[in-house]
Amino acid sequence: MALIYYERFDCDDKGWNRLVGAHVFHKASHPPMREKGIFMCGVSEARGKSEIERIDANFHVLLFCLNGTGEFFEGEQTWPFKAGQMGVQPARGQRGFRRTGKAPLLMAWLLLYNDVRWAHLIQPHCYVRDSDAGWEIHDALSLYQREALRHNEGQSYTLVMPALEMLSLQLERAVGTADTRLGWPQQLHALFSEVAKAPEREWPVEQLAQQLQITPAHLHRLCLTHLGMAPGQHVVALRMQHARTLLMAGVPVGQVASQVGYQEVASFSRRFRQHFGLPPSQVRN
Repeated sequence: MALIYYERFDCDDKGWNRLVGAHVFHKASHPPMREKGIFMCGVSEARGKSEIERIDANFHVLLFCLNGTGEFFEGEQTWPFKAGQMGVQPARGQRGFRRTGKAPLLMAWLLLYNDVRWAHLIQPHCYVRDSDAGWEIHDALSLYQREALRHNEGQSYTLVMPALEMLSLQLERAVGTADTRLGWPQQLHALFSEVAKAPEREWPVEQLAQQLQITPAHLHRLCLTHLGMAPGQHVVALRMQHARTLLMAGVPVGQVASQVGYQEVASFSRRFRQHFGLPPSQVRN
């Protein structure tokens, strides 16, 4: 999963946070959690200012509220949550969450990879629903975090793998998996996830429609309904998102063009300007 995205933290030091991450620089660290579709997870309590916003993050934020109140936000729109509820902040977009009220905000949280495994969680916006799984997730996360720390310290006979398996099972029980038949929004997400993995390839609409076993006209209607744009336009949007990520990483414009399916740099530059309103050369400035 690409780690290039915008992130804003407006938090004070009142409270605490315990986490496990999939990368070696996380403390605690346990890379096998990737196999369960988890990028990072933890338990946190915020007692003061706490607001986190991300732009174009390639992971879903799943929160279980155990105490206090908070809200997700997208611009001026908000979705309040309280103890006994879970909320999802889908990947991509410009979204965040914050503590509200005076009570400490205690949360169990997970950052889930934006792949087919969790495609059933995707909605156009943040959402909240009641859940009685919060404390079970909290307990499983707490055990996993302690065992991951012991594992990082080189202790023998840690229970980190059984703890990860327990957390994974508790998570699947709380939110389900994508093993059952997916609805059209989730099937479209899974389809275009494959496009995002190989933006340099040709992706004719006929081929995309064939993968869903529907006609190109049907795919066109579904994309307009659920994505707000035609399938070809969505392919272009995914290519431009990937191009921006590469440019921000310092990849030369010519290489970026070829890596997102353009043989001519001029054609790529025109499309990029149309999409983002600025030439690709300015992204790195």
